[in-house]
Amino acid sequence: MTSRRALASTVAILVAIVLAATVAPSAFAQRPAPSLQGAAAFDPPAASIGDKVTFTVQVTHPDDVILKAATPNIQDVNVITVTPSVTTPSVNGTQVTTFAYTLQPFVLGALDSGPVRLSWLRADGSIGTFDAPGAKLVLASVRASNDQALRPLKPQASIAGAPPAWVRPAIAAATVLVLALIAALVLAFVRRRRAHEVIEAGPVDTSPERNARDALDALGAPRLVAQADYQSYYGALALTVRTYLAARFGFNAHALTTRELERRMVSHGVDRWQARLVGGLLERCDDAVYVRRYPEVASADHDLTVAYEIVELSRPRLESIEGQAALA
Repeated sequence: MTSRRALASTVAILVAIVLAATVAPSAFAQRPAPSLQGAAAFDPPAASIGDKVTFTVQVTHPDDVILKAATPNIQDVNVITVTPSVTTPSVNGTQVTTFAYTLQPFVLGALDSGPVRLSWLRADGSIGTFDAPGAKLVLASVRASNDQALRPLKPQASIAGAPPAWVRPAIAAATVLVLALIAALVLAFVRRRRAHEVIEAGPVDTSPERNARDALDALGAPRLVAQADYQSYYGALALTVRTYLAARFGFNAHALTTRELERRMVSHGVDRWQARLVGGLLERCDDAVYVRRYPEVASADHDLTVAYEIVELSRPRLESIEGQAALA
């Protein structure tokens, strides 16, 4: 009788476990990708070899999504300039982001840019990619279609009283020799000068962004095996983000709850969706440290990427524009 009761209890426990695993939703289930609509165009749509044309990519997206586009890599086409992206104000929860590039093609015929790969980041921390449809550019030849004749080279002109043929090579060789001697003397002088000078190191970058990136670099790829690893990793992640926000905006981010921190960031001029991005990351950190609810390793690595994005997005606007100009 006792064995039958034990067997029945075991079966009941197994059935409960199976039902719980089937019904319980995953805390880290992936949200569906945002609705994105893209289009690309060349201006002008037809050109000649070597002409400069403008390649524009426009993407319509929800206002809680930001986009990044890689520089076009089209065969036989040079990228001359990269214009910083422009995003229109939100209308009914939708925005349009425009990417523009100045290109110079060197191939005849129809040129197809192919799909344009863009990366997106949502306020809740989810990321993904989107391929916007490409565009075609027609490159026409400046030579007539029926012009197939080969033209002979013009004969070299001869000038009476010109110096012998060996004079010019001799002058060129003498010039090269003199320039090499001058370069050697200058190099010797510079080396001698450096031997008696103390080379001072450049200024150390102590900006909040540099300190935050160094701290995130020190975390590296998460190696989470035991529960203590998750608590240590997410604790360091939360500490780094709060320390950076305190240094960047001048308030005590360590003494505020996650919701208070979101409101304080908005009052300092930060976009609401960026503040929600910070709040979402800190909530996941609190879940791991205090609630003992641990995500998968891939989700932990994703949270590290979100922390890098928070540091980049909250940089001062002027500093961000100067960085984009330097990269262009």
